[in-house]
Amino acid sequence: VEEQRARWERKRSRTAKELLETEHKYLEQLDLVVTFFVTILKAKGTLKPAVLETIFGPLESIYLASHVLSLHLERGNLGPGLENFCQNLELYGHYAENLEQANKTLKEQLRKNKAFRRFKKLQETRPQFQRRKLEDLLPLPLERLHQYKHFLRDLLENTSPDSAEYQKLASMIPPVEAGAWI
Repeated sequence: VEEQRARWERKRSRTAKELLETEHKYLEQLDLVVTFFVTILKAKGTLKPAVLETIFGPLESIYLASHVLSLHLERGNLGPGLENFCQNLELYGHYAENLEQANKTLKEQLRKNKAFRRFKKLQETRPQFQRRKLEDLLPLPLERLHQYKHFLRDLLENTSPDSAEYQKLASMIPPVEAGAWI
């Protein structure tokens, strides 16, 4: 029994470490969009607020929720971090429901709005983007939602059923799976 618990703990620690590492990479990519597109576009007024909202939706809020999660993970507060994060899943739902319209609006703006077209091209040539396009970065939250589902399952499988955290993890899986409809 002790040997099994030690194996569970090692696997659980590896999964928690991988979750933190991938969360940092995810945040870096989201930060590119929030910093170099959303924030600057809001300040410049290149796009009307309604158009900006249609293209980017709750991306800033999603970024903040993931940032808070990463802070919890860094401190080793896995359960509370994930629990807090699950309260923000509706942001992902809203984002997913709007992604198709966001892409249509983005294409339309690129076709009609010369200033936005130039701005987008300029931002994407920044070295931080590593040749990625805005269109490649917009689906990231939905891809990450799928990853969360797998991380939660792995954590649950490697948590002792006797522990209090087991029940918390088990209760988080249904909302994340419900959100992972893509």
